[in-house]
Amino acid sequence: MASASCPPSTLDSLPFDVFYQIATLLDDRDCIHLSRTNRAIHELMQSDLIARKTVETGNTHRYCADADSPLLQSVLAHSKEGRAAVAAQSGYRKAVGHRFDIHEAIATASPYAAAMLAYAVDFVYHQGILCYRVGHEMRLLNVHRGACQEQVLNLYEVIPRLDTGLQESLVPDPADRVQLLHYSNGIVVFRLEGIDGQVDKVVAIDMAPQQTRRKRLLLQRPIPSDVPVIVRHSRSYLWYAIFMETLGSQGTWLCCGVDLATGETIQFHLDHAAGGELGQTLCFDIHQDHFYAISTQVSSEEDERFSSFYHWACYAPRQKARKWSGRLWRREHREGPINEMWTDLSIRKDETTGRPMIIESRREWPEGKSENHRTTYIEPLSTPAELQAEHPEGDIKPPTWSDDSEDEDSGPSKDPVIGQTYDHRPEKRLRRNYHPEHELGDDPNERQEFIHAYTKHHSYDLASSTFVDLVNDPTPHSDGVRVRDRLRLRTVSRKRKCPIDEEGIAGEDGLLFLPTQIDTNGLPVKNSEERFVSRGVHMWPSEDAPAELHHLLCPDKRSGTVNTIADERSLIYSISCPGLPAGHKALILISFDPTLHIPTLTPLRSLQTPGSLGNAFPVAVPTPKASSGGLIRQSDPLYQAINRGYWLR
Repeated sequence: MASASCPPSTLDSLPFDVFYQIATLLDDRDCIHLSRTNRAIHELMQSDLIARKTVETGNTHRYCADADSPLLQSVLAHSKEGRAAVAAQSGYRKAVGHRFDIHEAIATASPYAAAMLAYAVDFVYHQGILCYRVGHEMRLLNVHRGACQEQVLNLYEVIPRLDTGLQESLVPDPADRVQLLHYSNGIVVFRLEGIDGQVDKVVAIDMAPQQTRRKRLLLQRPIPSDVPVIVRHSRSYLWYAIFMETLGSQGTWLCCGVDLATGETIQFHLDHAAGGELGQTLCFDIHQDHFYAISTQVSSEEDERFSSFYHWACYAPRQKARKWSGRLWRREHREGPINEMWTDLSIRKDETTGRPMIIESRREWPEGKSENHRTTYIEPLSTPAELQAEHPEGDIKPPTWSDDSEDEDSGPSKDPVIGQTYDHRPEKRLRRNYHPEHELGDDPNERQEFIHAYTKHHSYDLASSTFVDLVNDPTPHSDGVRVRDRLRLRTVSRKRKCPIDEEGIAGEDGLLFLPTQIDTNGLPVKNSEERFVSRGVHMWPSEDAPAELHHLLCPDKRSGTVNTIADERSLIYSISCPGLPAGHKALILISFDPTLHIPTLTPLRSLQTPGSLGNAFPVAVPTPKASSGGLIRQSDPLYQAINRGYWLR
C-alpha cells in the first residue's frame, strides 16, 4: 500500500514513454486541448515525436466500418499540412497546430483575412490555385502560398491557333468565347465556343514550367454546342461528361476518359444518371484517376417504393471494360419530405482516411411534421484499391434489394461491394455519420436562419464538422428607410461530447456512455457510444464591424448573383462592384488560414473612421497586347494594384 505522504499520480508526472503511449492515442484536436491544460503538459506536447505519431500513424479513424483495417490511415496523413510534414520529415507539431487553427477558424466563423484578390468575367478555384479570366488574359494565382507573381496566358495568341481554317476577320473577340471549366495540377481546362457553324471544343492547356511538362496543348476535343459539360482531371488523366438529350427519354450522360500522355480515349454512357440536377441529385469527381459518379435518381419506382439509395459507379482509367457499381442505402421515404432547393450532393476526400466520401446536406421535415431542419449525411465509398482487391475483374453485379416492409422474414440485405449491411426498414445511423444543424425542439429564435433566397452559399466542411453559409443580412441606413445588402458568414459546428455521462443522460451519471447499437453477431457496434454537442451559431462580421470591412465583402448596394467556391481553408466568391468593366465582377477571398501571406493586407484594427470606398475602381483592365516571353508570362498579381484587404486578427 502506498504511503499517505506519497503525492498522487498525475498525467504530467508520468515517465515520458508512458505519457507518449497515451498522447499518441489522441487525435489532433485532443492533442491541442491536452497541451493547454498546464505548463508541464504543454512542454511535453511540444515533442515532435508525439506529433509525428499523430500525423503518420494516429489511431483515430472516422466514418469507417472497420477501424482496424490496414487500408485506413491516420488523422493527418491525407491533409495538406500532414503531407507537407511527411514529405519534409519535420514540422509535425506545426502541422498539427496549423490544421487545428484552420478548423477552429471555420467552426467559429473567425477568418484571419479578407481581401479583394482580383476582378474577372469567370473563375475556378481548386488546390489553392485561383484561375480567372480578366479581359483577354487568363491568370493563375497561388492563393494558399500568397504568391507575389501570377501566370498570365494571352488568349489573343492562343485562340487563333485553335481556330484552324477560319478567316481572322470573321472571328469575334477570342476572350468572349472562353468558359473556364476546371483547374488541377497545373492544367487549365476551358470550353471554346464554336463560330461559323463549328462545334464547341474542350481545350486543356498545361501551364506548368517547361522543364516539368511535355507540351502546352494537351487536349482539344469537339463537343456539341449548348450542352452541359463537367470536367475533372489529374496530371495524367482527364474525364469529361456531357449531357445528351435523346427523343423519348430523359437524356443521358456521355463520359469520355482521356490519357493526356497518349491521347487514348475510352467512352461510355453512365448508368443510373439519366437527367438529374448537378450538385443536387447527381455529382461527379475523380479519386486516384478513377471516375466516380453518384446519383440519387430513382431507377425504378417499383424497386424503390419505400427506400432511396445512392447509385454509385467507379470507372477505371484506360480500361473501357473495368467498372464497378452498386448502391448504398440513403433514407426511407417515410422519414419525411425534402426541400430540394437546399440539397447539396458532392464527393469529397476525407482527410483522415483518404477515401472518397458521399456528402449530402438536405433540409427535411422529419416524419412530415411542420418543423424542418438541415442535416448532413456522410457515407464512405470504397477506394479503387479496395475495389480492385475484392473484384479484380470489375463489373460487379448490383445487389438485390427487398423493399417489402411487410415481409418479416426477409432479413437484412448485404452490399457485396463494401460489405455493409442494410435492411429494408430505416437504419439507425451512427451519430458520426449524420450531423443535424439543429435538434428538434431547439429555440427557433437562436438559430439565426435565413431563407434560401438570402443564402448565397451553403456547404458543409467535413474536416471541421461545420455548416458554412454566406448569407445576405441587409442592414437599414441611419434614416431607417434605405437598405444596403450586407454579406456575412454563418457557421454551425459540433464537437465530440465527453465520453463520460456527466449529466446522467443515458443512465447513472459519472459512467461512460454505452454503445447504442448491436451488430448481427450481437456485439456492440464500434463508435455507437459517441455523442456530439453543438457549438452554436456563429456570425461574422459582427454588427459593429468597421464599414470598410462590410463594403469590402459587399462592394455594391445590391449583392446580386454571387458565385462561390470553397476549399479546406478559403472561400472565394464573385460579386458586383461599381466601376468595373462590363461583365466583370470582384473576386473576394475569405481566408481561414493563419499562415496566409498577402503583403498588401493591412490590420483591420488600424481603421479609425467609417470611411467610404466610393464608386470608382482604381485598376484598369489590361489592354490587348502580345505577351513577351512566349505564350505564358509572369506578372504582378492584380491584388497588388487593387490593394484592398485586411488582416482580421
